[in-house]
Amino acid sequence: MKKIFLNNFWWILLFLLLVFLDQYSKYLIRANFSLYQTKQILPILALTYTTNTGVVFGWFAGVNFLFVVVVTLILIFVLISAKEIIKEMGPLGKLVVCLIISGGVGNLIDRIFLGKVTDFIDLQWNYKNIWPIFNFADSYVFIGVCIVIMKYLFTKIKFFKVQKRNVSNSI
Repeated sequence: MKKIFLNNFWWILLFLLLVFLDQYSKYLIRANFSLYQTKQILPILALTYTTNTGVVFGWFAGVNFLFVVVVTLILIFVLISAKEIIKEMGPLGKLVVCLIISGGVGNLIDRIFLGKVTDFIDLQWNYKNIWPIFNFADSYVFIGVCIVIMKYLFTKIKFFKVQKRNVSNSI
């Protein structure tokens, strides 16, 4: 029982740390930048304060309440599915669940209390924007989903190699 508690304790602590990092970084941007202000950090990175009432790439802007409901339902689904995800993926599954939940909660906090999401990470090439501006919470979800996709693809590739080997051996 103590081992289960300690194991979950570290994942809960990571969740809290990720949400804190997301919220604190957004707070610092809102406190120190005016809307749309940019500060160049590197030729490939700037901090640009912007907000987003939509979803990825600003799609469906202006329907914040709908996104609060949808994100809440997705978070509930991920939590309900967490045991199955962890069973399927092992410790990597715990990381995936932690990242997706942390990112969802980070942006949900913005939507509930501000009515919009604060974005500020601005990837650039030759000092020109090349990707929609995002935040840490977006990154957490993106990384979590990429891990799931890569795990799925590697499992399928391994499956097809085994199938091909079995077919070759049976001929």
